[in-house]
Amino acid sequence: PKLTTKLLTKPPFRFIHDIISATIKSTDFPNGYFTPDEMDSSNFKDSKTVKISFLNKFIHLVNVANGFALDVNSTKIVAGLEPLHTNILLVKFGRTAQ
Repeated sequence: PKLTTKLLTKPPFRFIHDIISATIKSTDFPNGYFTPDEMDSSNFKDSKTVKISFLNKFIHLVNVANGFALDVNSTKIVAGLEPLHTNILLVKFGRTAQ
């Protein structure tokens, strides 16, 4: 997805999911970590709980891969709060996937 100031200022869940999907598609990391249902963005349209669950799994992956816990909260990410922490999480994921 195109990284625009608007999207990075308050990253919506779909944007985050698209970044994760595109990274996995181009790097094959983490191969098999997410289920096919989790990779289908249409499964997240109406459920805040499902989005939070997916983000918790994603945050766990990034924390384990980096060897330390990032200060991020999936509930706040879904609410569009703390975009700086969300962007740091995405950067750490991108660097890990390289």
